[in-house]
This record gives sequence, C-alpha cells and structure tokens, in this order.
Amino acid sequence: MMARTFALTAIAAAAMFTSSAHAVNPLSAKEIFTQFNVVTLGNMTSTQHVDGRTYVGGALTGAQNVVVAMHPQDMPASNYAALTVMGQNLAAGQAAVNNVRVINGGAVVYGNIKDSEINGGNSAVYGVSSHTSYNGTGSVYASGGYIDGGNVNVKKLASVAAGSVQATSTAAANSTDMGKTLGAVSTWMSKYHSTGSSVDMNFKSGVATFNAGVQNGVAVFDLTGIDYNLFDSTKIKEFTFNLNGATSVYLNSDVTSAVINDKFLGGGAQKVGSALIWNFYNATDLTIGAQFGGSILATKATLTNNQNIEGGVFVNNLVSNAEIHLDTFAGAVPEPETYAMMLAGLGLVGFIARRRKQAAAR
Repeated sequence: MMARTFALTAIAAAAMFTSSAHAVNPLSAKEIFTQFNVVTLGNMTSTQHVDGRTYVGGALTGAQNVVVAMHPQDMPASNYAALTVMGQNLAAGQAAVNNVRVINGGAVVYGNIKDSEINGGNSAVYGVSSHTSYNGTGSVYASGGYIDGGNVNVKKLASVAAGSVQATSTAAANSTDMGKTLGAVSTWMSKYHSTGSSVDMNFKSGVATFNAGVQNGVAVFDLTGIDYNLFDSTKIKEFTFNLNGATSVYLNSDVTSAVINDKFLGGGAQKVGSALIWNFYNATDLTIGAQFGGSILATKATLTNNQNIEGGVFVNNLVSNAEIHLDTFAGAVPEPETYAMMLAGLGLVGFIARRRKQAAAR
C-alpha cells in the first residue's frame, strides 16, 4: 500500500509541477505521426527494437534487453524524451519499465523502472530506479531514489528544475491526450469516400494491385466489403502498389480482426511506407505476419507484429516480436480545423451537402 501511495504521490507532484512551472503545447495529429515511431495507448511488450521515439500509456516490458531509439540521430526534433511511459493502470508491484535499453534521448517514466539501461540524454523517473544504469552524457532525477544496484554515471539531480530538459520532457509527456487525438483522426479518416482508387484482386495469381485515384496529391481507398478477401492468405498472398504520384494515401478498413500475411512485392513495404496510413478503425485484434509497409492506425486494437513494420504504429496495445523501422509518414494528417478543407479538396463537400438535402426532403 505504501508503494502504491508513493507512486500516486509522485505522479501527482509531477503533474502539479508540469502545470505550474512549464507549459508545452499539445501535439497535433501530424506532429504525433512525425515525432513518434510507436504510440501505444495501453501496454507494450517487445522482444525487438524500435528505431525512433516511443510513447507508452501503460507499461513497457522488454525481453532480451529491448532497444528503443535505435537510431537517435534520425529522430525528428521534439520536446518529448526518446521514451515516455505514463504507467497507467499498473498491476500491484508492476514496474512501468522493465528490461529496456534506450540508446539516447533520455526517458520520462511514471512509476518504477528496473533492469534497464539509458545510455544518453536527460531522464526523469517518478518512482524507484532499480538495477538500472545511466551512462553517457546527461542527468537523471529519480523521485524514489536508486536501489538494488545499477551504475549511475551521469549527474544525479535532487529535483527537476524549471527550464531543465527534464521539465520540458515532463511537461510534454502530460500535454497531449494521445487517445483522443488519434481516435479523432481515425474517425474522420473513416468517413472519407474513395477518390476513385481501386484494388484489383487476382485470386488465381494471389496478387492484389492497389491503383490510386489521386486528387490534390491524396488517394483514399475504401476497403469495406473487400478487406476480408484482401487479408485472407488463401486468396491473396501479395500486394503491389501504383500510387500514381499520391503523397497521402489513406486505406480505410472496417475489419474487426485480421491476420495479414501478404507480402509487399518488389521491396514495396519500404517504398510506400512513408505514404500510407492503414486506418483499421473497427479493429480490436491485428496480427502482422509478413514485412509490412505504412503507418498502422488502430486505436482500439492489440497489434502483434511477427515481422518488421516499415512505418509508424499507433495502437491500443502492442506485442512486438519484430523490428519497427522509422519510415515517418510524409503526407498530410487531417486535423479538425482542416477537415472541411480536406473534404473540399477531394470534391466531397458537395456530395455530403446533396445527401443532407435529400435526407431533409424525405
């Protein structure tokens, strides 16, 4: 009970510090997609590495000393640390971070960290640090102290001072409701109508060809009604893409569960990774069984990746058994204030107006 009370007190104190001493603006959806390689609203377990910045709403549990921020030099600038773990809904005695190595960029952890290593950057741990080492340059603050070993080869801070890197990364950690922002994007995107894009499925060859219909650089694929065949490996085994110059490609799927074993032909996963957002707006369970290209947006789903993903992951829970590579989405991510303009650009406002007029006439 005392440990639980301590953790809650530390988190409350950190939140008070954040609100009173240092303000950081909330991230837009585009900024989330740009600054993070992985965002999980709940828990993440992993046996492999993540190239870029990681945010975990619950607990992060590693195996074989899992690595995050594998390529820190490639991470876009951000007020966030390389690793942010919010420690929500922890079980009794559960560490917020367990058996994880951060290459550089520091960490903000709400709760305890154990059996881990942070090799560069400035960190703030609002809990106990045990069997955890801090190396390289930077400094660290641990509100619960350092126990049970671990080498602290950086400066130990007695507090988080206003204006410090830890103050900024702590404020950033509390600035954005990731679930609300990403959930809203998924909902808006799910309402987009096809821009004339099509998927040619050849069941004889097992190849699905994605042909983008492009308007103002945007292509929308409505996979409703075909996605169950598309993700059925007995019917379709390979994907190929004709993006036709599209820089923002949204693929809307209404599946609730899918195992995706389709291969991307000709190195396609890496070629199209920065252009695609796969919006699984109804999914609760997804499994990736072959190298996959594009960002995965599935805020209700537990995603298990058994092969590498070339793109960002934005999900509810993540079980990562393969690498997640930094292939940042380079297109436009619709925001609430740009939604109407986005629809106008796609020629959809008139369509919606006509539908409303017809409905009112009835």
